[in-house]
Amino acid sequence: MHLVWLPRTALDQMRTDADAWYGKETGGTFMGYWAACDTAVVTAIIPAGPHASHERNSFLPDQAWQQAEIARHYENSGRLDTYLGDWHTHPDEDTGRLSWKDKACLKTIIKTPAARNPKPIMVLMCGTPGDWALNPWVCHLQTRFVLFETLREEEARLQLYG
Repeated sequence: MHLVWLPRTALDQMRTDADAWYGKETGGTFMGYWAACDTAVVTAIIPAGPHASHERNSFLPDQAWQQAEIARHYENSGRLDTYLGDWHTHPDEDTGRLSWKDKACLKTIIKTPAARNPKPIMVLMCGTPGDWALNPWVCHLQTRFVLFETLREEEARLQLYG
């Protein structure tokens, strides 16, 4: 099972954002590094951005702003911290399962060369203000039947630090 280390300050930011946007989805990106093939360390989160779209059942980040912030964080970290994946909310949900939209997004991330991320993390925050359950996933493409690729979703364990 994969392990994702998350700073308490990042979790606090995620909860604050989730509470503020309750009733609509919100999210952001994770920056950090893989300490081992099964252990990721999140060092920072990048918010949705000033022009993000927050709807009841969907969320679109301000992609241009996020990409600039990802590049800035990458440079400031001495090119050590990279884009690890994303988090977003599912208000009033309790399953913690990836939706078909989440899976499509993950496939796009994996297949986008500029993302340089064949194994993205996705953390779903399900619930209500003050009561958010975190559901971490690590995904990758798996080839089946010679040319057919399918998304392999693996539940991960979250560990707080800091």
